[in-house]
Amino acid sequence: MKISAKNPALPFDFIFIGLGAANCLLLLRLHDNGLLTGKTIAIVEPDSKSANDRTFCFWATEDDVTNLHVKPLVSNSWDFVEIGGIAKQQINPLRYFHVKGIDIYNQTKSILSVNNVTFFNTLFKENPEVKSTYYEVRLANETLYGYKVFDSRPPIFLPPKKNQSHLYQSFYGLKIKLATKTFDTSVMVMMDFNVPQNNFTQFVYVLPFSEDTALIELTRFGTEKLTQQEATPILNEYIDRLGVSFDILEEERGVIPMSSSALKSEDFGTNWINMGARANMIKCSTGYAFHAMAEDAITQMEAIKNNVFPKRKMKGQRFAFYDRLLLKILDESPEYGKVIFETLFKKVPIVKVLRFLGEKTSLSEEIIIFSKLPKRIFITSAAKDILQQFYTLPVLALPFLFTIITLFLTLVNLQYISWGILGLGFLSVGLSHGALDHLTAKPIINKKQLLGFIIRYLFKAIVLGLVWLFYPDLALLLFIAYSAWHFGQADFKEWQLKQGWQSLCWGTIALMIILFSHFEELNLILLQIPNLEFVNTLKNLSDNIIWALNILFIVGGILLAVINKSKHILFTLTYLLLCSMLPLLLSFGIYFVGQHSLHGWRHLSLGLNESSSRLWLKSLPFSIGGALVILYFLLLSSSNYVGIFFIILSCLSIPHVFSMHHFYSKLKL
Repeated sequence: MKISAKNPALPFDFIFIGLGAANCLLLLRLHDNGLLTGKTIAIVEPDSKSANDRTFCFWATEDDVTNLHVKPLVSNSWDFVEIGGIAKQQINPLRYFHVKGIDIYNQTKSILSVNNVTFFNTLFKENPEVKSTYYEVRLANETLYGYKVFDSRPPIFLPPKKNQSHLYQSFYGLKIKLATKTFDTSVMVMMDFNVPQNNFTQFVYVLPFSEDTALIELTRFGTEKLTQQEATPILNEYIDRLGVSFDILEEERGVIPMSSSALKSEDFGTNWINMGARANMIKCSTGYAFHAMAEDAITQMEAIKNNVFPKRKMKGQRFAFYDRLLLKILDESPEYGKVIFETLFKKVPIVKVLRFLGEKTSLSEEIIIFSKLPKRIFITSAAKDILQQFYTLPVLALPFLFTIITLFLTLVNLQYISWGILGLGFLSVGLSHGALDHLTAKPIINKKQLLGFIIRYLFKAIVLGLVWLFYPDLALLLFIAYSAWHFGQADFKEWQLKQGWQSLCWGTIALMIILFSHFEELNLILLQIPNLEFVNTLKNLSDNIIWALNILFIVGGILLAVINKSKHILFTLTYLLLCSMLPLLLSFGIYFVGQHSLHGWRHLSLGLNESSSRLWLKSLPFSIGGALVILYFLLLSSSNYVGIFFIILSCLSIPHVFSMHHFYSKLKL
């Protein structure tokens, strides 16, 4: 039965984009558990999948193979693993397993033939449109509708950061038949580096299927992909060493991304599920993925069976660090690849190396493994990675370090140095990032438009000034509310977290931690604001209530960090708590200048496509104007200058918050 793909009233139950290993394994698990029965299924795959176009290998125990339900797919396995010219070891209790791509395809097509399936041999065209309960999926020549989509298109990686790398594992291999029985069928050659490296890391991989038949493959780890023209003479020379004539039965070639960069993540809702490489199933330092995809197929099947959201295991940060180190070395110093791998397999039992590569080792085991490797290159790479990781948080690193330095200066009565630095920071980026609002508005091309902008800008400030004059309590609440929104918006935009109620909560938490951890000073400042009655309410709060509120804000911040998996929130909470040992104005200044203003400055530089120096020059007239306004009102007030300062700051802030909200709604980082 072929369902009308154009009728949204009849969406497919499942749409599978791509019929690679990940989706095939999932289809097999769904079939085994009766979850395809009565379901309508669409397969979007332009390839006929009729050729043995790739090989899948993995190491596991026999129990693992049984539990993964892939035993029927295994065509060969080996008890011994050899590293060419270095080691040949039995890997018990592990075995090295081989799966033919054609066997996965054929078995999948056989189960699809008995289910309600429609094939579409066309290409996925563009991002889907998300409807209320289903997806509208546009193909090259038609549109499909489906409730749940499994997307196994190739992954898209973000540009690598300084400590990240993007390499390729490219390979070209020949399945050959020898004239005589030569191969030892109990042992596979995992890596033989006795081939030209050609400024990359290159090795030969040998899978003996029988005594006279084997796949012999040249593999390259590098920034450039291996071509058939490069591989053929190396393979021919390698095979000639066998001293036996041969026939070529099949060719195999492919490219696997080896990237420590983040994947581009597009959220189309919980029923649009990325699979395979698109779901980060490839271990970036090895290129192996089959074991992870088989595990994930079971996870997805269980979720469908129990009608729950699938929860994938988080990848360990420890192993991500190791992967980054290795890829960075292979990227920047490819001549070390051969040395590292040969040393590793020479000094560490192969079975332990395989467990390490499979992320099954303990920290103590990993320390021993790294102690066997060339120390200088790894220590250098680790130091660079840590420094570059640190530099990925430059805006957070600055206020954190400044807080530590200020605490020290306070101990030795030199805190005036910090006051001076913050004062300069406020007069430069603090005021200046707000003095660029004329650039974030509609294009201003003449003096009349500029005058109109200034009038509208000052009008908003004057309106709030009048609210301060007649309703100071309301003005204070407004100031806190829009400041919290603005702070949270800037931080979440910098950290690429979703805007909305969570960013508002975060801005409120950050502001309240600063204020309520300096409660006595807060009251003294509020007393300097004329006619403010709210201060009487605060004065009546007991120490226990203040302590409880502080704990509540801290716990709220930690919960937001957990919900968003954000180290940035935790980092900020840490230095804000340290700031509680400093005066209130210093604490607020460290956050406002050292984090918020620098976030805003970076966003303006990116969004306006201008250098910092040019932006600063463009902000100078308005910065000077803002500084003169503040100075004027401060000189008028001899006793309550702090309160007046905050009133003026709030009046200058409100038009800035409106401008930046408009700017952030269009900014893409």
